Amino acid sequence: MTPRPAPTPSPQARRQAHLGALREALAQRDPLAVERLLGQWVHRHGHPALEALLLDLQQADPGAMAWWQGRDGQAATAPAAMAPAVTPQPSPASSVKANPPKANPELARLRSWLPDRVERRRAA
Repeated sequence: MTPRPAPTPSPQARRQAHLGALREALAQRDPLAVERLLGQWVHRHGHPALEALLLDLQQADPGAMAWWQGRDGQAATAPAAMAPAVTPQPSPASSVKANPPKANPELARLRSWLPDRVERRRAA
């Protein structure tokens, strides 16, 4: 006899697990995990629930929230600073008109099997 699958957690249990993971990420000062979990929270519960969540987290661990809020200004600039600077270089082909690709005879043969516009109009 096959064992029954574990019952899916209730919405309240999923919410509590998400909140626990968010508190753990804040306690470990893991900016990527905090940002990911906050994004999931907004996706699942909406923007109005985010303010209540942040107040709850502030009451639970003011030090961690001070770290996150103090880091908030750096979060906007950090990804740009970590990304390598890419300067677009004009390609030589952009100044000269590129040759169009040559027609493929096999493609023309395959297209001959497709109904043309008149046949499609009659079918509709």
